[in-house]
Amino acid sequence: MTGAFMGHSELSHLPGAHPQGAALKCRICGCKLNAAQGDDAARGVCAACDRRPEARRLGQTPPASAGGAAAPARAFTAAELSLIQRVHAVMPLPQLLAILNERLMADLGPDAAPYTLEQLHATVSGWSGAGTLGPNDWAATRKFLANARRQGILDRIDDSVINAFAVVFQLAPKQVLLLKDVVLGG
Repeated sequence: MTGAFMGHSELSHLPGAHPQGAALKCRICGCKLNAAQGDDAARGVCAACDRRPEARRLGQTPPASAGGAAAPARAFTAAELSLIQRVHAVMPLPQLLAILNERLMADLGPDAAPYTLEQLHATVSGWSGAGTLGPNDWAATRKFLANARRQGILDRIDDSVINAFAVVFQLAPKQVLLLKDVVLGG
């Protein structure tokens, strides 16, 4: 494939894409930076993300504390941790970070130190989700179902919910029977 047909992210992994040879990554999307593509290595932002509001805030210096040093961002509150846990799998992390920082600014004012993408990554990486279950991992499946039963989720599932799920996700009849046996205990 020639460079004319390759996208920005495809070119950034080529040897010599960054003049210093360092593997610098965009602080917003995580792609490798390439000076030839117009990426800003000083701020750590690729050309595609440079137009985004998050990139404009990256150039600003964080508010200083009384001692003159940059104030670290506070830890996530219980409400923010709940929000992160519920939406991190379906929302891009930079968008989630923007929402969290807007909440932070509303709570503490514009002088509050914003959360960082690294802080959000560290929080999310500590959780293991149901996506880690293998197809034959019955021990983990039993634990997952027991947790769902304790939270009251399984009490709300009946034949009609499973049948609707089967239609939406186009499950085979064998898959529907297996799902009913596992979830309903039939």
